Amino acid sequence: MNWMILPEEDMTAIAKANKKAAGYGLTLTAEEMALLAESRGRALRDTGRVEVGGGILPQLMETFCDSPYLHQAEYPETLEALQTLFYRCKNEAGDLTADETVLRCLRRAFDKAGGSASYLEGKTYGEMVSWLKEGKVWRD
Repeated sequence: MNWMILPEEDMTAIAKANKKAAGYGLTLTAEEMALLAESRGRALRDTGRVEVGGGILPQLMETFCDSPYLHQAEYPETLEALQTLFYRCKNEAGDLTADETVLRCLRRAFDKAGGSASYLEGKTYGEMVSWLKEGKVWRD
């Protein structure tokens, strides 16, 4: 998918989220937004999901932008990993689980894991929820 062919409402939502994230020192270029839109397509294919609309990227940006573990140097790559994690967790949690619930869980797990999206990639959604409820330190 090319950024330039995204529907205007999707571009507007991503631009709005980008503006909010900029307040925390995090910004995406148009090229990075295009790459994230393309990675969304791959993540949907990889997880067997179908989605109507602009996707979860604007919500991810707004949910995670104030994390103390996000830094500009890794921001696009981290968003890409979180986007893929979201779709996988959404599959595991079931479509009746609200996106906001999955996002909150991911954010809490991301912060508790010290900002390591790669660490979370090896965990199921159920493991993340249990870990957060138990309040234990997560160790492999």
